[in-house]
Amino acid sequence: MCPELSNFAQSTGKSTIVGMRRRADELAAKGMRIIDLGGGVPNFNAPEIVKEAAIKAIKNNRSRYLDPSGLPELRATISDNSSKFHGIKTEAAQVVVTPGTFGALSIATRAILNPSDEVLVIEPFWGPYRDIISLTGAKPIGVSMPSVEGRFFLDVGLLSAAVNENTKAILINTPWNPTGRVLRNEELIAVADLASEHDLWIISDEVYSQNVFDGIAHQSIAALSKEVAERTIIVTSLSKAYAITGWRLGYAIATPKVAEMLGRINQYSSRGAASMAQYAGITAINEGDPFIQEMNEEYKSRRDAITNGLNDIDGVKCPLAEGGMFAFAGFPASWGDSTDVANYLLNEKGVIVTPGSDFGVASRHHLRLSFVNSIEIINEGVEILREALSLKYHNY
Repeated sequence: MCPELSNFAQSTGKSTIVGMRRRADELAAKGMRIIDLGGGVPNFNAPEIVKEAAIKAIKNNRSRYLDPSGLPELRATISDNSSKFHGIKTEAAQVVVTPGTFGALSIATRAILNPSDEVLVIEPFWGPYRDIISLTGAKPIGVSMPSVEGRFFLDVGLLSAAVNENTKAILINTPWNPTGRVLRNEELIAVADLASEHDLWIISDEVYSQNVFDGIAHQSIAALSKEVAERTIIVTSLSKAYAITGWRLGYAIATPKVAEMLGRINQYSSRGAASMAQYAGITAINEGDPFIQEMNEEYKSRRDAITNGLNDIDGVKCPLAEGGMFAFAGFPASWGDSTDVANYLLNEKGVIVTPGSDFGVASRHHLRLSFVNSIEIINEGVEILREALSLKYHNY
């Protein structure tokens, strides 16, 4: 019998998305056709110029250790484009390159949290926030946000009511996974005022900042003022925008003093992102805009298709996503918990969707569906959902 694992290790839960994917693989092995509307992995390939840049880096033997804060040329490139990505001006000394947003969140939470601290997280929230925070010994506090006509919005009064002597930070996400909302200026100001009033850190996850639709503009909370920027750590990645999710390339932005500490933590955790990915990241940022524009136009068409299809199902209400790559559909409470609905759709019909309960109690009667697949697959999946849900829940 081996000794016990740490309390931190035992605080981590299992990923619902990974678990459903594994179950889908089991069903596929038995011959069931699987349609994946669950995960957030773009079905686009990385731009050729970006792939060529990575290959060139390998051929030129640029595969050795880099500075733990990141390749200086990439940090400078990110800084030069921070106005475009986040609406702020930065210096290279404020940027730390990480293995994806996971890496950025990991070093950010380690830098500011102590055991017994609490972090307020707007709910519905991306599930891994819970475990990344818990791994520091701190406690994530989901604060359920209200919705109107199926669209969630940020009520700072609810956040304020959750603040106590242990509260250390507020974590926000815009564009907001899973809801598809882009937080508005007034919502960001309210969060910033609350953080200032109680002297709290702000962690701002902006991974979908380049995937916005219908002329709606993304703005970082750090752009509100110098004072807000000083208490904010932005975490994000290049993964979604350039379809390089497996390359694990992200970054954090903070004040130079905080960024220096983030780089130090990076040194003793992941040691940073892969060198060839970092060299290719420069090309992605400098030359990838046409690719992003083309991809977003396709995403918009897919978003419209999945949203219209879902809203044609009796009992389902799904607002148009303003950013990101997910539709968030509500259904009648009489259908039961979303985990049961999602398991039914997977086990009986072969369609993967993510249960809203994975994002907190505020959305236990919701399903998240990705629009990263082709319109043909989306239409096929939604038609299966229409028949399956109508058959099982027609008397709701």
